[in-house]
Amino acid sequence: MSGVMTYEWVRIRTVRSTWILMALAVLIPAALALLLAWLVQVNGGGSGQGPGAQTQSVALGLLPISAAILCTIGAAAFGQEYRHELIRITLALFPRRTPVFLGKTVMVAIFAAITAVIAIAIISLAEYLGSMINNENWSTDVVGVPGLMAIGYVTIFVLIAFALTALTRNQPLGIIVPIVLAVLIEPIIFSIASAQEWTWMDWVLPFSNGTAALSANGAESWGHLAVFGGWFLVLALPAWLLFLRRDA
Repeated sequence: MSGVMTYEWVRIRTVRSTWILMALAVLIPAALALLLAWLVQVNGGGSGQGPGAQTQSVALGLLPISAAILCTIGAAAFGQEYRHELIRITLALFPRRTPVFLGKTVMVAIFAAITAVIAIAIISLAEYLGSMINNENWSTDVVGVPGLMAIGYVTIFVLIAFALTALTRNQPLGIIVPIVLAVLIEPIIFSIASAQEWTWMDWVLPFSNGTAALSANGAESWGHLAVFGGWFLVLALPAWLLFLRRDA
């Protein structure tokens, strides 16, 4: 297993796009946080509101952008190897396929979690600068359990892209499907469910549960995150079984 992890570490860190995507996942939300603070100042909504005007962190609201950008790293773990037929080399070096699958999963999760931590820190810094501009209290909503939820959200989001790519052997599909589901399809389904008073739907949709984990409190927050992680397992288990049986 250590050999697979070393192999995956070398693979993921020597791909230039990994670092570009990590930088974009950190800098774009931070820039948006500063932009929001500037717009508040321009519109006169800053110092006139006084201390305590800002009550909720924007970092949690901007993290889905980071997750969507990092989807490509998750999808590339299998997608690039199948696209360029490098999977044959990987399996020639490591004939046991389960350690290969686990190694890729763990390495993708590590990179996603590390990027989430950095993104939360940089966005919070940008938010702090914005609070100084607008003479508002700096929100500490991302400290503690909410921060852990945010890291879990980003990591699972990226792992779902990874599992979809492993399942379909199609990298573009692994990138596009999670984003389309999170941004377009699930909000439509959720709106219909709300109109029909289908309250059980709150605990079914994957990305809606992931988002709910960022805003809920206590056991409910952990429950939503568990549902989100469960959807990753639903995709990862058949992907792993097919990886064991399919030709390279």
